Amino acid sequence: MAISRDEMIKILAQADPVGLIAAGAPRDEYANEADEILALRGTPQVTEITGVFSVSFSEPGACTRETARWIAEEMARRSAERGEG
Repeated sequence: MAISRDEMIKILAQADPVGLIAAGAPRDEYANEADEILALRGTPQVTEITGVFSVSFSEPGACTRETARWIAEEMARRSAERGEG
C-alpha cells in the first residue's frame, strides 16, 4: 500500500485521533505520526497505528481502535482509488 506523505497527513488530520486539529492545531500537526505509520512494513495493522500514537503522546489509548481502523481503511481506500492496492 503506497500513499504519499501528504495524503497520510490529510487522513490523520481528518481522523484527528487526539483532538489537536479540533483544538486549533495546524493541519500538519500529525506529520511525525504520518511518517511513523508510513515507515511500517506492509499494510499497517490497527495495533501498530494505536501504538504509534501511544508512543508519540505517551498515553495508551491516545488513538482508539475504532479510529485506527478507520485510518487503516482510509489508507486502503485511497490507495485503491489510485490503482495501487
